[in-house]
Amino acid sequence: MLDLAIVGGIVVTPEGPSALDVGVTEGLITHLVAPGALPEAARTVDASAKLVLPGGVDPHVHTNAPGGMPNVLGRDVIGLAALYGGMTTFIDFIWPGEHSPQTTLDDMIAEWDGTSYTDYGFHIVMSDQASDEHIDQIPALIEQGFPSFKIFTTNITPTQFEGFRTSTGTLFEILTRTAAANGIVDIHAEDDELVMHQYRKHFEAGKTDIVYMPDVHTTLSEDLSFRHVLQLASHIDNAAVYMHHVTAKTGVDAVRQYRATGQPIYAETLAVLTLTTAASYAEPDGHKYHIYPSIKFEEDVEAIWAGIADGHIHTFGTDGVCCLWEEKDRSRTIDGTFGGVTGVEPKMALLYTEMVRKRDLGLKRLVEVTSENAAKIFGLYPRKGAVLVGSDADFVILDPEDRRVIDPTDMHEGDYTPWGGREVYGWPVATILGGRVVIEGGVLVDDSTGGQLLRRTLDPSVARGTAVD
Repeated sequence: MLDLAIVGGIVVTPEGPSALDVGVTEGLITHLVAPGALPEAARTVDASAKLVLPGGVDPHVHTNAPGGMPNVLGRDVIGLAALYGGMTTFIDFIWPGEHSPQTTLDDMIAEWDGTSYTDYGFHIVMSDQASDEHIDQIPALIEQGFPSFKIFTTNITPTQFEGFRTSTGTLFEILTRTAAANGIVDIHAEDDELVMHQYRKHFEAGKTDIVYMPDVHTTLSEDLSFRHVLQLASHIDNAAVYMHHVTAKTGVDAVRQYRATGQPIYAETLAVLTLTTAASYAEPDGHKYHIYPSIKFEEDVEAIWAGIADGHIHTFGTDGVCCLWEEKDRSRTIDGTFGGVTGVEPKMALLYTEMVRKRDLGLKRLVEVTSENAAKIFGLYPRKGAVLVGSDADFVILDPEDRRVIDPTDMHEGDYTPWGGREVYGWPVATILGGRVVIEGGVLVDDSTGGQLLRRTLDPSVARGTAVD
């Protein structure tokens, strides 16, 4: 007898959407069959007139903010909101040293054990403070199941993030050691000298309101930094690079150009970068949208969507540092604005609305950018990111006819949302993690915090640049 049957829905497998019934035993998918062909099950979920997608895999979530920021909500809040939104796996960050109270990998593993609503993994952040000793540990960390390393090419602002920036020399060493050990380097890429110059000029001119953010964190900065990083990587065999939060046409163009040469380059964007423009900063509460580097302009938004459509933008992250409105609202200046948003919970509905209902990019592409590609790039596929026999039984069941206006009081992720008042056409009604129904009818029915740590090994295709289409 099956543990669970999901019947009557349109199931999106790697081949695309099809009318299938799904059988689950011991947390794994064991059957994908024609409607009505499943054996008996202990429990049945009726997905009639619904879409059955693999549970979301978010490759860029911050549940433990660096520096002990006040009013920042942790994995208990974000993880629960993720389940309500159909996200069943995310990859968080370990901030070693002074940026985090969790100073070692072992500390972080111990702290998370038995406390996460979702399954989870870790990227390891490395700054210019990374010593030769730290860099020498890269092969061992990859061997332990942590093959992704985050670096910043900028300190982002003159005041908030001192010590984040990684110099070219240190980045070259990290890329070299990571490539040799079958890992990948994640990049927050901005041209630090240009960004800091723009800050100085704007301070001198008294132009400090957030409306000037795109003039400080510019499209030119993205162009220079992306090409600098990708050119550096081009001189290292098998140097796989993942560009976080592509914000501009210049970034899309750089990714497209270097991928055309066969380099293993992968790219991420965010909902706020594709559903808003710099004009939104002028709203009285326009800082609610802000995430560093910055929101850009209409031509950049359309270039990102073109990259999603043609396969050069591979994933949607959240880059959320979930906070209370008190924290988000403390400043709307170019150097003081809080650089994080709530966004895990409504992500699937927002992207279904924009990608499937408005832009006609299809359910297959929706699944690719919300789960499948992240799983392939970061060593989780096919365990995660796919509805396949043998995969983990992680699902989000989406009601495509659940049309609603997003209300922050309905959310479970802090006390505000940048998406309040936005209409969506579709909403998750059930979430299943490891064969356990955790959200049913939009209600939490299983509050277990037994999410598993995911130790990852990258497929060789990642270093060849062919992990995703």
